[in-house]
Amino acid sequence: MLATRSSAASKPSRASAQLKQKGSNAQRNGGNDQDEEDDLIEQLNRKLSNVTLNPSTNIPDEMNITDISTMLPAFAQPLYNLLASGNYEQQLLAMVRIRKYLSLQDVLPRIDHVLALDCINFFITFLNMSDCPDLQYETAWVVTNIAAGTTAQTEKLVEAGILTPLIHNLRVSRCVHVQTQTIWALGNISGDGPPYRDLILRSGALEVILQLIEMCEDPTVAKEQKYMILKIAVWCVSNLCRGSGRLAPEWLQVTPAFPMLRRLMYIDETDILADTCWAMCRILNGTHKMNLENVVIDRELCARFVALLSEPHPTIQVPSLRSLINIASGPEHHTQLLIDAMAIPILGSPELLAHPNSTIRRDALLGISNITAGTADQVREVTVQDNGNVMRRVLEILRRGDLGGEEQGEDGPEFLTEGGDWRVLREAAWVVSNATSVLDLEITGHLVYRLELLPSIAQLIDPRKTRKTSYVLPPIGLMHTALLTKLLDVVFNVLRCNEHHPKEQFMKQWVVDCEGGLILLELLRLSSQTPSETELKYLDNSKMLPRPLQHLRFTQNDNGEMSSTSTRSGQVTMAPLGASVKKRVETILDNFFEFGPENEGFGPFFSERQQGSTSGRERRDGYGSDYHEDGEDEDLDDDEYPDSNGYYSHHIQGGRGGGSNDVDFDLDDMEERVSRMNLT
Repeated sequence: MLATRSSAASKPSRASAQLKQKGSNAQRNGGNDQDEEDDLIEQLNRKLSNVTLNPSTNIPDEMNITDISTMLPAFAQPLYNLLASGNYEQQLLAMVRIRKYLSLQDVLPRIDHVLALDCINFFITFLNMSDCPDLQYETAWVVTNIAAGTTAQTEKLVEAGILTPLIHNLRVSRCVHVQTQTIWALGNISGDGPPYRDLILRSGALEVILQLIEMCEDPTVAKEQKYMILKIAVWCVSNLCRGSGRLAPEWLQVTPAFPMLRRLMYIDETDILADTCWAMCRILNGTHKMNLENVVIDRELCARFVALLSEPHPTIQVPSLRSLINIASGPEHHTQLLIDAMAIPILGSPELLAHPNSTIRRDALLGISNITAGTADQVREVTVQDNGNVMRRVLEILRRGDLGGEEQGEDGPEFLTEGGDWRVLREAAWVVSNATSVLDLEITGHLVYRLELLPSIAQLIDPRKTRKTSYVLPPIGLMHTALLTKLLDVVFNVLRCNEHHPKEQFMKQWVVDCEGGLILLELLRLSSQTPSETELKYLDNSKMLPRPLQHLRFTQNDNGEMSSTSTRSGQVTMAPLGASVKKRVETILDNFFEFGPENEGFGPFFSERQQGSTSGRERRDGYGSDYHEDGEDEDLDDDEYPDSNGYYSHHIQGGRGGGSNDVDFDLDDMEERVSRMNLT
C-alpha cells in the first residue's frame, strides 16, 4: 500500500457470543469504525505524506534544503508576504518552499508552523486558479501533507472549506497531475474518520475517482503514469471504504467500486493489490446484511481470495483472509462457495494456523469457525473430511495453549506467554463450540472418540492443573473468561448430543475418564470466590495481560464481590468476576447431573423435563476490524450478566430455555460424592 511513501502521523484509530455464531472483524471487535489496536498493517496507510523533493514542476529556488529546514518560524513574515503578493511567480515559489518544508522529518511541528501563518485561505484561492495548474498542483501537495497530520490539523483545513475546491478540481481539472494529487489529499482527509469520509462520499468524488482508474485501462496511457494514478486512486478508494460496512447508506455509496476492484485483484503490483484487497474486505464487511446489487459473490471471487492467502506479503494475506471471513459470515450458500473453492484446506493449513503472526492465526480460526456455523454437511468438511486433519490442528492449538512453538509444561498450557495469544485460543474454542452445537452424532462422535476432544477440554479447564502457573480461571483470570466459558459451552454441547443419543459414552468419558464432575465443582467453587491479595496484585501489575485490559484495576465491595474499574474512565466496567463461568457451570450441572440424599453417587441424568438450549451457534461477520469507543476490548462483554439459561441475551437467537439455575450446592459434600461416582 503506497509503500514507497512515508506514513506520516498515521492516527492509531481502531477502527460475539450464542445460536450458531458467525462473526466478522467488525462485530468481533466492537463494531466501531476503528481498526484493531494490533493491526499495524492496516493502520500504517491510513494517512500518507508525499515527501518527493524533485517533482515535475521545476521552480527556480535559491534556498537549499538546510535553509528550508529552518524557514519557519524564523522567516514567517517574508513567506507570508510572498503568499499575499498577488504575483504568480512569487506565490508559486512560496508554495514550493512550503511543500519542501513539509517534506522533511518531524512533520507535525512543521505543520503547526505552516498553519500558524494563517494561510489556508490562500490555499483555497490558489486551488481555484484553474489557469495555473502548477500552482494548483503545489497547493494540493501542501494540503496533502497537512492532512497527513493530526485530527486537529486536518480539522483546520476542513473547517476552512478546503474540500470544496479540492472536489471541484477533481471533477473539472484537465491536468492528471492535479487530479492525482487532489485524490491523495482527499484520501488523507477521509482517513481521518467517518465524518470527513462521509462528506467526501456524499460529494460524488468516488465516481470521478473510479473514472480515473478506468482511464488507466486504456493501453495508450504511459506505464509510469498509469502506475502512479492507480497507486493513489486505489489507496484513496480503500480509505473511503474504511468502516463503510457498518451502516447501509455509507455501504451503498461505496459498492459501485466493487466491479472495478474485482478486476484489479489480478494486477501484478503488490502495493496496488494490497489496497485493492483492503477495499474489497471493507465492502464485503457489509454483505451479510445488505442488498447485494453491485456485489456479486461467486466461486471465482472466492477462489481468487483463497489463492491470495498463499502470497508472502501480510499486506495481501490479511485483507484476503478477512474477506473470506466476511463471505463466510453470510448465508450458507456463500459458505458453500468457499468450500467449493477449497478454502478449508488453506485456512486449516499449518502455514496459517502456525503462522508467526498471531493475527493471521486468529483470523484463520475465525474463518474456520464461520464455516462450522454452517450446515451439518459443511461442518463435516472441517471435522471429518481428510481424516479430520483441520480439526486435529485446531485441537492441538488448544492443547498447547498457542505457545508459539514452545513445549507445554507439566501443569498444562500456560496461556500467559510471550509467544502465545489467548485470543487465538478463543477462536479455536469457537471452532469446536460451533462444530459440536450442530448435535450431529457423526461429528461429535468423531471429535470425542477419534480426536479425544473431552480429555483435551478437561485438561484446559481443570483448575487443579492450570491454577498454579497461568491464572486462567475466573475470578483470577478475568482476561480468559471468554475462553473458559466457550470451552464450557463445548462440554454442554457434547453432553446434549449424548442426551439425544443415549447409547453413546460421551457422559461416561467426561465423568469417569476426565473427572469432569470434580472439575465442574472446583470451577463452581472458584467462580464463587474472590481473588487473594497476591492474585489482585498480579492482575494489577502483570504485563502479560492483553493490552486493552492492562489499565483495569480490581476492587472488592462490601458483599465480597469483585469488580474491575477502568483507570481511563474511572467507571466500573463489568459484573462481579466469574459470573459468566458460574452460570455456565450451574447450567451444565442442573441439566445433566442429579443431586439428592437418595443418590449414593453424583449421578448424571437426561430428562425431557429439563432441556437446556444448545450452546452458541452464531455467525460472526467481517473484521475490518475491534474495540469499543472507550477503548475496551469487546471480550469484556463476556462478563456481562447471563440470562436464565446461563447465556447472554444478545447472543441467543432461538432454542428452548434450560431448567432453573438456582442450584444450591454443598460443594464439600458434592466433592465427597463425586469421588465415588456412580453412573445411572
